Amino acid sequence: MGLECDLTGLHTLKIKETDRLVALKTEIEKLGGDVNITSDTLRLSGSKEINKNVTIATYNDHRMAMAFAPLALRVPLEIEAAEVVSKSYPTFWDDLKAIGFQINEKYI
Repeated sequence: MGLECDLTGLHTLKIKETDRLVALKTEIEKLGGDVNITSDTLRLSGSKEINKNVTIATYNDHRMAMAFAPLALRVPLEIEAAEVVSKSYPTFWDDLKAIGFQINEKYI
């Protein structure tokens, strides 16, 4: 934790199921991150802690659900509309359980 990152060349994220740059900014900020975006970049400032028990919106976008899921190794969180992963990876949640993730079945 506490690391900063600059991601560039992200212009195609704006033309998918949702504007993924705005969605990423929104969800990372719920977790306590400080994010700045432009039309093709995302800058994440270092943070000392991650907010717990946050509900991550998926925006009906399977990649948003899959991108935030590994964060559950660090803090408890909920992925809203978790079934959205069935679009591209129907066994995603089963595969995570197989490697030790604790998943509440009532949300899938």
